[in-house]
Amino acid sequence: MGRLRARGEGRRGSGIQGAVRRWRDGGPAPGRVGDGEAQRKRAFASAVRSLARQPRTASEIEGFLGQREYAGEVIEATLARLRELGYLDEAAVADGIVRDAERRNLGSRRVARTLARRGVPAEFASGALRDSGEGDLDRARALLARRYPEGLGDDPRLREKALRLLVGRGFPPGIARQAIGRDVDIDA
Repeated sequence: MGRLRARGEGRRGSGIQGAVRRWRDGGPAPGRVGDGEAQRKRAFASAVRSLARQPRTASEIEGFLGQREYAGEVIEATLARLRELGYLDEAAVADGIVRDAERRNLGSRRVARTLARRGVPAEFASGALRDSGEGDLDRARALLARRYPEGLGDDPRLREKALRLLVGRGFPPGIARQAIGRDVDIDA
């Protein structure tokens, strides 16, 4: 009679250690073993869970699945299925970025960087930037009123500090100067 084996103890090459060994020898990555259909189902389920947390762009989903070492054709099939079902809504992502910028008093230049970083397509990004740029002056003035309730006065150092604050928050320099109310120069 043979000896009883503990769970996970089996023939040589089974379990996670065997999967890692096979991966090192050029096989599929551990945790991604299985036929193509099973991988596509896992990738789709993972992408849907990610989308349930917050709206994401196709570029973000592609990076998300790539980090989990899914094959390129599995990622493309998943993105195609998500588009087919209408789960990818880049317009909603762009609108969310603009709303967040308004809530946090950020300027249109910061919005443009965020849209580019998150991979929002140009047709949605241009409309979002136009919407964000329209409210820049009002948001800049509201930020200054909250940050400096007693006003800026005539102190040039305080005005330069306020200008650096606004430019650092992503407001264009011209809008920042308008919000301050006078011409101010910053040395680099």
